[in-house]
Amino acid sequence: MSDDKKIASFLTEPLVQCDPEMYELIRKEKQRQICGLEMIASENFTSRGVLETLGSCLTNKYSEGYPGVRYYGGNEIIDQIETLTQKRALTAFGLDENQWGVNVQPLSGCPANFAVYAALLEPHS
Repeated sequence: MSDDKKIASFLTEPLVQCDPEMYELIRKEKQRQICGLEMIASENFTSRGVLETLGSCLTNKYSEGYPGVRYYGGNEIIDQIETLTQKRALTAFGLDENQWGVNVQPLSGCPANFAVYAALLEPHS
């Protein structure tokens, strides 16, 4: 197989075909999760919609900055997605967008978890 065809197949073939070893490891981890009960909040089951979003073309996009003031071009759709997410967060907490702002860009998993805990729990909960 030529190098061009190898590259093309790597970009278009499903994981099971282009990297069966990795596919098998992921399959085993999925089975482990299904058969076990993890009591760690960050290891909760993710919905299909979230998995589809995380596995979408959005992972190809670098979008540093905030909606309307990004450092790089080509973020018009990303801006719409982030703005929609901000509106949904405000709605979830019953907040008026004219009085409140919301940042939906966590630095990592730890600050993301803390933001949820701080928003939903009372002190000493």
